[in-house]
Amino acid sequence: MVAGIVCEYNPFHNGHLYQIDKTRKAGADGIICVMSGNFVQRGECALIDKHKRALCAIRGGADLVIDLPVPWALGSAESFARGSISLLSAFGIELLSFGCESDDKELLYLCAKASDDEKVASNIKTLMSDGLSYPSALSRAAGEIYGEEAKELMSLPNSTLAVEYIRQLEIYSPDCDILPIKRIGADHDSDKANGTFASASRIRALAGKYDVSAFIPDFTAEMLSHEEFHCTEYAERAILSSLREMTKEEYSLYVTDSKGLADRIFNAAKEAISLEELHTAVKSKNYTHSRIRREIMKLYLKIPADFEKRTPPYVRVLAANEKGLSFLKSSRLPVVTKHSDATFKDSFSKEIYDLQCRSTDKYALMAEKISPAGREQRSGITIVK
Repeated sequence: MVAGIVCEYNPFHNGHLYQIDKTRKAGADGIICVMSGNFVQRGECALIDKHKRALCAIRGGADLVIDLPVPWALGSAESFARGSISLLSAFGIELLSFGCESDDKELLYLCAKASDDEKVASNIKTLMSDGLSYPSALSRAAGEIYGEEAKELMSLPNSTLAVEYIRQLEIYSPDCDILPIKRIGADHDSDKANGTFASASRIRALAGKYDVSAFIPDFTAEMLSHEEFHCTEYAERAILSSLREMTKEEYSLYVTDSKGLADRIFNAAKEAISLEELHTAVKSKNYTHSRIRREIMKLYLKIPADFEKRTPPYVRVLAANEKGLSFLKSSRLPVVTKHSDATFKDSFSKEIYDLQCRSTDKYALMAEKISPAGREQRSGITIVK
């Protein structure tokens, strides 16, 4: 049985090791990970380059790691799930494994049903007009019709993604089963540790300043000890400069707009003197901090707003072991392991690949030591034997 995992591994920690182990014990003899590349769904750059993080995944028990292109990595929960599940479905996965605040499959399927309910959708519009963000409105609207359990579950970050995975599986891989693995230890984004488990955000905050070896495998510790850390703030001036130079018309091309979000960012960017100030100026009850960070990063990277509504047109392989290499033959999408493979005939594939190259060049600027451009074109698949 081949299982799929949607991940970011930013960085790979003990909780991820636990999930892979549980997935193996559930009967998976092959694991394919689709991983956010150099930018993640929080609207920030990844701490470490995607190829190094993919190598950690293979050392942690995965067989194949493929890249989730930046339009979907920086997309909403729905778009993030759509891009990820469509890529995994290209390999005919039979099981989707994911971490969640609940392992109650019946309740998760109920929440997925609630997300598609027209009455819930109508209530969401009303609640958002009253000032709630979409996630808060969805949780409350679902609870009004499907009960308190659904409301509580859908208010939690990993459960929101889990519900979107289920919805997308029904479209792209309806015969695929799910394996929700209840989170243990620290909560998502928690600033507290629990034994040998800590959230990725907590580890990122401590890495380079304090000893985090208790929360990560040895291979992650070794990687963090010598790799260059990336941080969005290193590109703060470049981002602010880019946003100030763009016209309102350009903003409308890149912002997934609702109720004038593009105008809010456009106006705030003229006055803000830091990214933190920009985020604060744009914030409102309707928009989460993550949403604002994503939209600003998409503006900087010039990602057309309509790209995330589609699906990734090819598979970009980051790392694999011998078993993982054998899965590539079964892909229903074109496979890219190196730059010379990117000989696409269709325009959308070319646009996505060019965007990946440009985004990686900008990622190279988001570190204390700037790297040369062209890494996307120079980097090939990492094979672990």
